Amino acid sequence: MRRAARRDNSEREIVTALTQCGFSVYRLDRPVDLLVGFRGQMWLAECKTGTKGYAKSLNDNQQEFNDNWRGPKVIVLTSAQDAIDFAVDVASGGKQ
Repeated sequence: MRRAARRDNSEREIVTALTQCGFSVYRLDRPVDLLVGFRGQMWLAECKTGTKGYAKSLNDNQQEFNDNWRGPKVIVLTSAQDAIDFAVDVASGGKQ
């Protein structure tokens, strides 16, 4: 029996911030934490606590996926403020 994937401590506040900014968010287990959508575009996002080790950056499996993925690269979000900054950048025509 497979156990549930452990969620990052920052994920709940990141999901809340993105949905409050009008983004769609779907939680994934693999290869990263979230599928994020806005105005017909999608991003893969990984939630991290931003302190050290795996909590700061993509782990080896996630980095390998990101290196080989032929779509947009994975974004790493560490807090609600990161999520809001990302949302504002996207809504103003940035990260497209």
